[in-house]
Amino acid sequence: MTSNLVEPGTLRVLRMLAAHPEGVDLAVLNGHLGRSSTPVVQGLLRAGHVERTSSGGYRLRPVPTAPRRELPEVFSDAVSDLYRRTRAWTYLVEWADDDHIDVVDIRGHQGLGLVPELPPRVPPSMAHALAVSKVLVAHRPGRRARLDPRRWRAYTPATITSPDVYDAELARVRREGYAVDREEYATGFACVCAPIADPGGRVSAAIAVSLPAARLRGELDRLAADVTDVARVAHRHWYR
Repeated sequence: MTSNLVEPGTLRVLRMLAAHPEGVDLAVLNGHLGRSSTPVVQGLLRAGHVERTSSGGYRLRPVPTAPRRELPEVFSDAVSDLYRRTRAWTYLVEWADDDHIDVVDIRGHQGLGLVPELPPRVPPSMAHALAVSKVLVAHRPGRRARLDPRRWRAYTPATITSPDVYDAELARVRREGYAVDREEYATGFACVCAPIADPGGRVSAAIAVSLPAARLRGELDRLAADVTDVARVAHRHWYR
């Protein structure tokens, strides 16, 4: 979405639609929201985020993905393992040749705090606000030069928009081995992400968990340990 000012209930509707990619009836959305969801749904339709299904329901509009190389099958196991450990939305992402970040695998269940409005293909203009991009940029310096700070916007009061602060954050990511998004993209949401290096030592993929910010404050050390451990296991198995 292009504005931080959204119709009340929009994020709840987006989470419901994300949990049901096959589509949801308007009556079900009304029950989930506790009132009419028509203004929310109509706004999402106009913005192009939602489309009608053949049965008359609504679903998130698919976003085309760019062709990409085949990742090892063990990565699917890594996503499942991290979801099992954390019971949080778990993502596998890859840096594409056009500098977008592709969400190539995701696990979770209804009721978890899925990051709202995160597209399947994250454009470079959003890279400053996400933990997954911090990891992928921190470990490949050439990518940093292709990001244009003039396009960075403050999604929340916590969003990093200063190039100097962002570069210091990238240094911290390299030093600590993982990245954190503390409500930088969406208020109330946080993310922890770790890199997965290929057999040649290049970082093109990363694995992450998304969760409510309140949970991060109490569990950061354990979550960081789980994410980095699963990433290391995936790296080792890539050699087989």
